Amino acid sequence: MKRYSYLLLFSFLFLFTSCLKSGLEDLPEFEGNDITGVQRVEFRYISDEISSTSGQNIVKYVELSRNTTVDKDAQTVRISATVPAVSTAFPQSERDKCSKSNISVMISVSTSARVTPVGDAPKLGLPGDWAKANKYIVTAANGDTKEWTIEVIDLVK
Repeated sequence: MKRYSYLLLFSFLFLFTSCLKSGLEDLPEFEGNDITGVQRVEFRYISDEISSTSGQNIVKYVELSRNTTVDKDAQTVRISATVPAVSTAFPQSERDKCSKSNISVMISVSTSARVTPVGDAPKLGLPGDWAKANKYIVTAANGDTKEWTIEVIDLVK
């Protein structure tokens, strides 16, 4: 029993010690608060297909091709998107419903930056109203902020 006590004490010494030394220098905080690109523009719809696991209709995602212009000086992003042609995976009835008012936009930002919608701007990554320009605050890790405007200037069918 005494032998196990020493073994337990010896184990605790290794578990509760650290190799870190005090006085380590702080790493610099990232200062970037830019939108660096547009990752994806998409349209979502509820299909007639039923999931075998949930028994519910499956949500389909259709990626729209896009041309984007990111102007860091003016803090603007302009997107021109094209709706793909009708296919077996994308019926005409759903293609007709695709508009600027129900697409979603996903962007890339500077390392460690956060994005917050301003006013009634849609949350990025969720379907929203892109029929107008939307404003977002991009906050760097160090707290610096910039207000950006994202606009879908054209949606070609």
